[in-house]
Amino acid sequence: MKFLSFILIFIYSFSYDRNGAIEYANKYAQIPNHDCTGFDKCTPCSYYGYEACGYTKINADAANFVSQCIVLGGGHPKLKLENGRVPCRGYPCGFEEIGAKNLGECLKLFGWISIFGYKEPPPIFIEAGDVIIYYPDEGKSLTPFTAFITEGGNNPKITSHSYIRINASYIYPNDDKPYYQWLHYNNCSDDTYYIIMRFVCQHVHLELIYFH
Repeated sequence: MKFLSFILIFIYSFSYDRNGAIEYANKYAQIPNHDCTGFDKCTPCSYYGYEACGYTKINADAANFVSQCIVLGGGHPKLKLENGRVPCRGYPCGFEEIGAKNLGECLKLFGWISIFGYKEPPPIFIEAGDVIIYYPDEGKSLTPFTAFITEGGNNPKITSHSYIRINASYIYPNDDKPYYQWLHYNNCSDDTYYIIMRFVCQHVHLELIYFH
C-alpha cells in the first residue's frame, strides 16, 4: 500500500533555494562541514558519520547532512519547533533534525508533500533539492536512511552521508529498506508545476498555525 499525504499546516511562507542546497551537497559530500573535534560539536555543524572523522561508534549522519543541505545551503527555515519539540528538534546546533523519521514528519509540517510506498517509483514532480527516506517496513518503525536528491527526472540521483554516496541511483542497493518516502518542497507560485500540483495548491484548504 502506498500513501499520498498533503500536509495542511503551514508555519509561514518562505522560499527555498534548490541550487544553493545542491551546491552545499556537492561541497560537503565527502568532507563534512565540521572540524572533527567531537560528533556533537557545532564547528560549525555536527557530524555523526564515521568516514571523515573516525567516529567509529557512530554511523548516522544521513538526516543531519540532508538537514544541512536544506537549511544552510537552501535557506530553508530552521527545522526547530518551540522548545525543540519532536519532530523538529533543532538538535544539536539549533537548526537541524538528525533523526530520519522525524525529518520526514518535520518537512511535512513545513508544507513538503510526502509520497510513501513499497519501492515507490519517483513521482513526476520530484526534482533536485528534494529528499528521499528509505524504511525497512511499512509502519516506519525501524531504522531508516535519508538521502538528498541531486538530480530529478525518471531516474533521480542521490547524495548521502553514512555511508557516502555521490550522485548515485536512488534505488536502495540492498533489499532491507524497500519502502521509499519521497518528500517534495511545494512552491505553489512556481508556474512550471504540473497540473496536479496546481490543483492541490488551489483546492486544498490550509489551516494556519503559529509557532513561536
